[in-house]
Amino acid sequence: MKSLLLLPVLLAAYSLPVAAPAVPIGENDWVVDPVHSSVVFKVKHANVAWFYGNFDVVEGTVSLDPKAPETAKVAISIPVDSVHTRDKKRDEHLKGPDFFNSKENPKITFTSTKVEKKGEALDVTGDLEIAGKKKSVTLTVAKTGEGEMMGARVGFETTFTIKRSDFGMTYGVAKNMLGDEVTLTIALETTKPK
Repeated sequence: MKSLLLLPVLLAAYSLPVAAPAVPIGENDWVVDPVHSSVVFKVKHANVAWFYGNFDVVEGTVSLDPKAPETAKVAISIPVDSVHTRDKKRDEHLKGPDFFNSKENPKITFTSTKVEKKGEALDVTGDLEIAGKKKSVTLTVAKTGEGEMMGARVGFETTFTIKRSDFGMTYGVAKNMLGDEVTLTIALETTKPK
C-alpha cells in the first residue's frame, strides 16, 4: 500500500525538467565592468572650442587569448539614453531625431569582425552601428593594465574619430554650428564573468 502511495511522487520526480549544463566560461573571457569603464566624446562647437560629453553606461564582452590575438572577439553596447552633457535640454535633443533617435535606435553597438596584432596593440575591425546605420571601422586598441581587485581585471582603451554624417546625423554641419567629426575614447575595465 505504501509503495502505491509513493508512485505519484516517484513519477513526478522523474518527469521534472533537467537543467541544462552551464556554458563553460573560458580563461580568456571577460565582461565590461560598467562602473569602472568610460565612454567620452568631443566635437567642435561653432568651430571655436572642443565640447566634451560622455555616456554613463557601457556594457559588453571581450574574449582575448594572448597566444592567439587574431581569434579575439569584442562586443560593446552603449545605451543612447545614458548620454550626459551636463545640460538636460541638450541631452534630450541628442536623444531625438536630429541625432540618435533613441526611441528607434536605443543602443550604439560595436561587434568585431577581424583582429590583427599591431605591435603591442591590436587593430580591431568591426561593425559600428549608430542611429540605425552600420559602418565598418578599425580601432587601435591598447591594453592599459591588469591586476587583482575583487578578482582579476584587465583594461583596454581606444580613441578614434568618426564622421557623424556617415550615420545620418547632419544637424548643424552645414552652418558650421557643430562639427562633423566626433572623437571618441572608450576605456574598458573588464572582469571575469560570474
